[in-house]
Amino acid sequence: MDLHLRATLIYFLLSMCGAISVATSGTSDGTTSLPVSVANKSTVGTTVAVASQSTTNLSASGINQINHGTVNNTSTPVNTNFFDNIQKFLQNSQVANLIQKQIGDFIKSNNVSFPISIMTPENLQKVLQLLGPGSGSTNLQGLSQYAGLLGDISNEIRNVTEELEQNIGPQCYSHLQFLVSELMKREQWAIKMIDATGKIPSGLLEGNMVWPGSYDECLNVNVAGKFDGQYCTATLSLASSLGSIFPMAAMIDLRMGVCMPDSCTAQETKTVLNTLFGLLPLGENKLQASKIQCSERAEYDDLAIGGLTMCGVFVVLMTLSTLFDVMYNQHQNKPNETAPQENGVSPESKYQVNGDVKPTKPKQPGIMARLAMTFSVYTNGRKLMSTEQGGGTLGAINGIRFLSISWVVLGHSFSSGLNNLQNPTFIQNFLSNWTSMPMVNGLLSVDSFFTLSGLLVSYLFMKEMKREKGRINWFMFYFHRIWRLTPAYMLVLFFDVSLFRYFGDGPFWAKEGIEPFCKDTWWTNILYINNVYRRREMCFGWSWYLANDMQFYVVSPLLLVPLYFSKKIGLFVNALALLGITIATGVISGHYELYPSMYTGDFTQMMINLDHYFYDYYIVPWCRMGPYIVGIVTGYIIYRTDGKFKIPKGMNVLIWIAIAVAACLVVYGINGPVNGHSWSNGVNALYNAVHRSVWGMCVCWVIFACVTGNGGIVNDFLSWKLFVPLGRLSYCIYLTHILVLQHYLQSLRQPIYGTTLEFTFIFLGTLLLSLLVSIVASLAFEAPMMALEKVIFRRGKK
Repeated sequence: MDLHLRATLIYFLLSMCGAISVATSGTSDGTTSLPVSVANKSTVGTTVAVASQSTTNLSASGINQINHGTVNNTSTPVNTNFFDNIQKFLQNSQVANLIQKQIGDFIKSNNVSFPISIMTPENLQKVLQLLGPGSGSTNLQGLSQYAGLLGDISNEIRNVTEELEQNIGPQCYSHLQFLVSELMKREQWAIKMIDATGKIPSGLLEGNMVWPGSYDECLNVNVAGKFDGQYCTATLSLASSLGSIFPMAAMIDLRMGVCMPDSCTAQETKTVLNTLFGLLPLGENKLQASKIQCSERAEYDDLAIGGLTMCGVFVVLMTLSTLFDVMYNQHQNKPNETAPQENGVSPESKYQVNGDVKPTKPKQPGIMARLAMTFSVYTNGRKLMSTEQGGGTLGAINGIRFLSISWVVLGHSFSSGLNNLQNPTFIQNFLSNWTSMPMVNGLLSVDSFFTLSGLLVSYLFMKEMKREKGRINWFMFYFHRIWRLTPAYMLVLFFDVSLFRYFGDGPFWAKEGIEPFCKDTWWTNILYINNVYRRREMCFGWSWYLANDMQFYVVSPLLLVPLYFSKKIGLFVNALALLGITIATGVISGHYELYPSMYTGDFTQMMINLDHYFYDYYIVPWCRMGPYIVGIVTGYIIYRTDGKFKIPKGMNVLIWIAIAVAACLVVYGINGPVNGHSWSNGVNALYNAVHRSVWGMCVCWVIFACVTGNGGIVNDFLSWKLFVPLGRLSYCIYLTHILVLQHYLQSLRQPIYGTTLEFTFIFLGTLLLSLLVSIVASLAFEAPMMALEKVIFRRGKK
């Protein structure tokens, strides 16, 4: 058995005893804990920090070698006075007694088998003497002379070492031995591996259960001819061992970074960790790593090659189309130098109207030229960034679109950022403030889009029916919707599945990508049934909205056709449908005893509520169609009034006030239940049944008032020309913003310390970058497909 490995195991055990004693002392009887911070263990080394008035760090990188070779000249030793300072600190009788009491109380309360006497301050001083400069001990027997310190545990350590040798591969074991040997020589690369491993941090009582260490420092380790550093993340459940001390531990698994030689597999790393964790004096409790994920250099597979090929094809199409577009327009605009001119004007460029000479209209390109220009960045970019609106458009809708997609990004920035917090207690503190309700109730932003969708479908359907005298091309009715949504949706999804996982790395990076279910369920997305079939294995998780929207569109003629031919019958059918949706939603909410929000300050109830709330209520069409129906009726009213409906000023003000109050009650009314003041199950069910439809009515009033000239400054703001291109980009922002957000969050090297300011910056950065990415996605995927439809089906500008 290698001496260095034994010594490190001994040191690991002593350090862990100190860590647990600090974590478990002074919580029940009011006794103040000694300010001792004990750092987390690595697989073969430990970092210990003892704090007095000014904290001093003792790390494995500073342990002097036991005389077993010569110290490398490139090493950086610890100050030789350090061990003397620690011994003087321990010689303080008050400190020594408190250390012994804390350790002794923990060992007694947890039925630890080895004698308490081995952890006395005197023995700790002897350990420091042993490990300090000038130590001449060279074997395990020489260590045992110190007051029986090792007599009771040497056999256990020997057994552990033999167990490791038997249960892990010879190469991994050999490299671990080499690591320990070089660590004792204070080799810089070995010190880096220990330093890169996660340590017990501050903030445990705030729920800090993410200890990533240093990802890049670990990967930068290179031992020529032997191995490289490999970063692994160990997941450990603390519910059984520390759940009574740290309530957060019962709900959040510990994630710890470990730096290992790359010759050790994930399973071998798990074996090493669990073997060492077995040395911890936790009595009946055992700390075990349940999952190990190690960093691997990503290799491009067939799917990735397909994704790169797709991107290459679109880049080529956009480049060639843009070049053709520029050259074609230059040729068309070039004057004909050979033609005779009258007063500087060629005959081809003029025509007469009422005897006056007018310039001719530019010649329209033929169908082949238009096909060749469908991918033109120049033409599509001009259309995308244009602030012009056609006559009769509902201008306020652009502002509502952009504000709603911004609200979606805000909600996702908040919810996604909660997964990697240093201080999970921030969640409860944040929710306790009423100003957090727009984030908590940010789910309403999607209902704004459902309302807009129903309103536009109804309004355009009525105008088309009137123009065609009660007839409609049902093939084009459905084809246009599918063609409008699907190509961009599928292309972004394919990019996500095939290439996203290669775009980053880090301790939080998902090496399999953020879509683990797409391999088996991608086809449900194409059919727009991913929100009802295998919904717990949904691919492209935020696409549940698109599935709902398409399903609503498919059944919309059942509500639209009666409205067009008979106002009374149509309104009755829509009212009946809305009533059915409301009752079904209330019954489902009552059955599952759902809270009125996905988030609550009670973490236990939130976890119980979350699954049913999302999968059985939030994403299913029979609970979400209410705002869509409200939008359909509003679109019909705008069509019938032709945007002309004068409301007396006093009445208009009263309606605006009533709508504002209703909207605030919907958004802020759940502050009580979110913060522990629970409603009855019946009241919860009532709120869940009606609040989305009420929100849809508020949105519809804003649109109706703006269209009919009763919007005032609200209409001026929402109809601002800047919102026109931003509104066009809302669909691509929805498709891409999660990718932008996840790329940032998964590329972090350390967890987020949650503050309102931190999340504000995450939101603003995500929104801006999503806007830029959406421009690329629109020019590459969305705009060309819409241009192709116009060319092929000769759809005019509407």
